[in-house]
Amino acid sequence: MAAGVIKELGPEDRKYYDYEDVMELLGVSRPKAYKMIQEMQKQLKSEGKMFSGFPAGKIPKRIFNELCMLD
Repeated sequence: MAAGVIKELGPEDRKYYDYEDVMELLGVSRPKAYKMIQEMQKQLKSEGKMFSGFPAGKIPKRIFNELCMLD
């Protein structure tokens, strides 16, 4: 662990999924995972459920799980 780091966060600690998580969860290619995240973000922004400054290539876990019926 690097000096000054209290705890290193792993994928399970984050509140979002990135393209690698989507690839693993859904068994899709990298380009498909990116496209899915982009489409979900576009839909959520148009519905007012996500702010426009949310990082590209990431999707909140709660929303993704709801949209993909993973919960």
